[in-house]
Amino acid sequence: MNAASISLIPPGSGGVRDYASILGNRLGAPAMELTHSTDVASLSGEFLFLHFSGYGFQKRGIPLWLVSKIRSLRTRFKAFGIVFHELFATGPPWGSAFWLSGCQRRIARELLSLADFWLANGETYAHWLLKQAHDTPHRVLPVFSTVGEPASTGTERERKLVVFGSGSVRARAYEWADGEIFRCAQRHGLEIHDIGTPLPKGPLAQRLAQEGVIARGMLPAEEVSLALSRASYGALAYPTRFVSKSSIFAAYCAHGICPLLLSKTYDMHDGLKANVHYAAGIDALDRSIVDPRTIGGQARQWYEQHDIEAHVVALKTMTTEVRR
Repeated sequence: MNAASISLIPPGSGGVRDYASILGNRLGAPAMELTHSTDVASLSGEFLFLHFSGYGFQKRGIPLWLVSKIRSLRTRFKAFGIVFHELFATGPPWGSAFWLSGCQRRIARELLSLADFWLANGETYAHWLLKQAHDTPHRVLPVFSTVGEPASTGTERERKLVVFGSGSVRARAYEWADGEIFRCAQRHGLEIHDIGTPLPKGPLAQRLAQEGVIARGMLPAEEVSLALSRASYGALAYPTRFVSKSSIFAAYCAHGICPLLLSKTYDMHDGLKANVHYAAGIDALDRSIVDPRTIGGQARQWYEQHDIEAHVVALKTMTTEVRR
């Protein structure tokens, strides 16, 4: 690869941008924001990567312009690959996602038809993609940590529970079962550390202060890594069938912290087993059926199969296959 390779990303900050930037630097394909109005007339070269997140490119998840933009660009690059960060939304008939899902599927399907290879971050998405294009070179790899991959996770752990991520993701953890995480921390002598942009002023922010949560705010990746390396648990409210695409969960696993996963169900997905690779809800702590050290070690072993290097190798291999 050379400097003529480009990684196209949705505008704004977040996990997709962080992931694409880290991977792009390793692949010699710098990240470039793409919008409806972006002038792409001068772009051409070796490899074009699209980091697809429908809601990142359009607030309702229907960037209709994206297909024509990519179709035009595709003719000016030797190969085109897609990293699917999401596909389409699902939901009940009374929600907007239900009515938009068909259009979202069509966009994903049309983009896929232009791709020489693709990468998905979980088996749920891969299953649908394989039905559409089973012969296209592909890989399925859960996302990697965007805040570091320490060489060793055997550091001394403190009685700390980290809640890390965007404001909306952290809010879900705090609001789970009417704030059960606060009562759990008190029962088990855990100090809660909140890492991320400060929550908006309001009842939830007030409750965090009342419960003695230590607000660390936004931290550089190096400081987030240090905090995770010292904590015993990291909480996240996320469905098990999609947790493989969470860079927060990846960060917990990479640092050997015991993920405390809050989900309605704990079915096995992407090789992740309840109370083996993560603590399955607060009940797992209350019944003392998990050892954070053991689970942290298992989580790290699961993570190592798809770390940053695994992603780099996968994409380099597929670009080589295309060259042939």
